Amino acid sequence: MSLSSYFVSVVVPLEDDGDILEGFVEELLAVLRAGWANYEVVLVDDDSRDDTRARVRGLCARHECLRYLRLSRRSGPELALLAGTDSVIGDVIVVLQAEADPPAELTRFVEAARASGGIAYGVRTTPPPSGFLYRAGRQGFARLASRVLGLDLPAEATLFLAFTRQALNAVNQIRDKARAVRVFGAVTGFPRQPLSYAQRPRRGSLRARSVRDGLRRAASLLVTNSTRPLRWMAALGLLASALCLVFMLYVFGVALFKDRVAEGWITTSLVISGLFFFLFLILAVLCEYVGRLLEEVRDRPAYFVAEEQSSSVLVADATRRNVVHGSS
Repeated sequence: MSLSSYFVSVVVPLEDDGDILEGFVEELLAVLRAGWANYEVVLVDDDSRDDTRARVRGLCARHECLRYLRLSRRSGPELALLAGTDSVIGDVIVVLQAEADPPAELTRFVEAARASGGIAYGVRTTPPPSGFLYRAGRQGFARLASRVLGLDLPAEATLFLAFTRQALNAVNQIRDKARAVRVFGAVTGFPRQPLSYAQRPRRGSLRARSVRDGLRRAASLLVTNSTRPLRWMAALGLLASALCLVFMLYVFGVALFKDRVAEGWITTSLVISGLFFFLFLILAVLCEYVGRLLEEVRDRPAYFVAEEQSSSVLVADATRRNVVHGSS
């Protein structure tokens, strides 16, 4: 079987994954060696607190075509992916997570991305690790994103992704601080191909995500990528104003046609509380948008690299001179 000549880059975000790293990297390299003449693996360490750094040093000494980036502070998987994808040189770029994504699926994802000329994204068939509330929230957010953002984002979509070079360049042009590579891939307009696969947890079970983190991320994605919530709050404010006007007309009518008017403490209290409810709800949304605008205008780097390491051999095919091949 002949090896494919196009260049494949693999980006792997790491977060305290030292215990599973060696087995994962060896399995991944075996798949790459069997399928491609030229490849690279970029390990992006999101400021791990375990022995990930030491284990990577040993892997770089034993294996070819490995690169290691360690971020100076924990920034989350999305920014770790950005740091990795900013530096890759491949014709096809694959993102997968060491914790659960099987390297054996790599060939299928690469071929799907090349066939579509865009993006292949994974949809897990295995149940997520988090509890019922988190899963229900994911389902609800997927439906909300479809209506609010106009995006087809399955609730069980994962960060197992494959991009053609053109698709990745388009995604990386979006420099929003609130990163969401799956959302960005959908808004670029490139073809997207869902691929179902079974995750394979390397620790027996996946790390559970909290409902609080899920709510924070969902709000960030909606506010960053759509102005519809702001418009909904504006419409709600107009409705409240119209109701107040109707009530004012009612008060004038009572004053004109009724001789005795009872003290309206209950009604007044209800009106005041209702108005303040709408007011503070609208202010909450406005504050969220103002906060996002502040983050964007700061124009700070999204990440900082504290350390880099690499294997002594970076291109498996020593005769190759042009690493970018067939990407036009």
